[in-house]
Amino acid sequence: MLGVAEYEQDYIDACRSRVESQVATFAEVARAARDHGDADMTGLDGALESLEYEYFNNMLLVLDGYFVHRLPHVEGRDGNALNEVRVLARSLMENGGTLVADPQLPLDPARSVLGLRVGDPITLTSQQYRRISDAFLREIESRFARHNDR
Repeated sequence: MLGVAEYEQDYIDACRSRVESQVATFAEVARAARDHGDADMTGLDGALESLEYEYFNNMLLVLDGYFVHRLPHVEGRDGNALNEVRVLARSLMENGGTLVADPQLPLDPARSVLGLRVGDPITLTSQQYRRISDAFLREIESRFARHNDR
């Protein structure tokens, strides 16, 4: 597939809707597990925490996948949320979930959405995923949305 310089706003909106649905689904499952009456809850919090990290790390890969063909020259190389997601996804897939440095896409932890440093484990919570996905989708709209006035 060729690189993509523009995405239809309807596509971006549909991706945003899927992201919101994925976050809501996890919250419903976690709530249902915690509200399960008199069942033995030993280990539940630890299991939910592990599930949360796995789920939202994988959802970050899905988020990146929705726009995987975005052109790097449109994305920029200024440490924006698009760069952050690209580096996080690469780190999850190729570096065992530990944030790796990318000399082409330098991330300043003080300016990044999640504030992670090279060498930090990537263990996304629901709240972190919301922050990074919101920032990512705003940046997609800003740089890649096809406007009808063209």
